[in-house]
Amino acid sequence: MTIIPTPWVMALVFVVFLVLVYLLNRMLYKPLLVFMDTRDASIKKDSEGIESNTADIKALKKQADEILQKAREEAACIKSKAYDSAKQVAEMKISDKKNELAQKYHTFMVSLEGEKEKLKVSLRSEIPLFKESLQAKLEKL
Repeated sequence: MTIIPTPWVMALVFVVFLVLVYLLNRMLYKPLLVFMDTRDASIKKDSEGIESNTADIKALKKQADEILQKAREEAACIKSKAYDSAKQVAEMKISDKKNELAQKYHTFMVSLEGEKEKLKVSLRSEIPLFKESLQAKLEKL
């Protein structure tokens, strides 16, 4: 048994098809297209934001590198000044100590010279005793 489509059934199927296309377009396709357009716009906005962030990051990195370079230069300058200052202080201490030692040496030499003179005087005063003791020993031989 073959079914012969009647024009009313065909018209009804066609109307149902058109209603279905209209409803699908309104309920499914348009919201889906709007969602996809919104998503594309959001992705484009985010990629532009990423590009601007990348440029900002590069600028900030360059600025940070410049700051670090200046800090290194300042640290080297401070270190050099501290080294020079410490060197000057050490040289002053060494000079003071040399002067102090020179004074002590001079004082020692003066006192040694005085003791030398005292010893000479003492030995000169004892020369007759030495002569007598030497003669006594020579006579014993």
